[in-house]
Amino acid sequence: MKRGSLLGEHLEKVSWKVLQEYPAVFRDMIYNRHGVYALYKKDRLYYVGLATNLRNRLKNHLKDRHNGAWDRFSVYLTHRADHIRELEGLLIRIARPTRNRADGRFVGSLDLFKPLNRWLQETDADRRAALLGGKLADKRRRLKARRGRGHEALVEFADRRVPLRATFKGKTYKAILRRDGLIRVGKRLYDSPKAAAHAVAPSIRRGWLFWHFRNGRGKWVPLGTIKR
Repeated sequence: MKRGSLLGEHLEKVSWKVLQEYPAVFRDMIYNRHGVYALYKKDRLYYVGLATNLRNRLKNHLKDRHNGAWDRFSVYLTHRADHIRELEGLLIRIARPTRNRADGRFVGSLDLFKPLNRWLQETDADRRAALLGGKLADKRRRLKARRGRGHEALVEFADRRVPLRATFKGKTYKAILRRDGLIRVGKRLYDSPKAAAHAVAPSIRRGWLFWHFRNGRGKWVPLGTIKR
């Protein structure tokens, strides 16, 4: 058994007659073994299933509703039974056998369709804002600033180096907001307005109000206004 391997042995596309004509051999090979099996009709996948006793399950399929509908089979013996249900579901979803009644199900797996759709929508919105500019670009930056945190919000705002300043107990402090959203105070970089404010005035907790920048009208306003 190789470390981390899923399958122990496999047997592919052999005739159903093996089950009847060589029962002792087949019994010794896979008796009481668990795994996934596939039934075929003239090389066309017909059905996929799982079993904790593959030999008995295959023999049953010679008598149940699948009798006569398949002529070859494959078995995939797993080392452990933990994931055979997920493996069965994966095979069903990929191969879509004609006679499986239910779709394969995954336990605990996140469907990425919705996240992908949201990501594409966000990317398209960014592209339109960049192309059209003006009020649309400003609106887009404010929206992303409200959604983001720390330097993630500032990246959307800082398309250039922006001087910042703050006054605390009669003393003026200066900083630079970089294009990557980080704030440089002296020679050190901080990843949020709060962290940058705390570095110069430990009692300050609201960095978005502490730091100011000069807006388009030349007025110094709190950094937090970019979220409005």
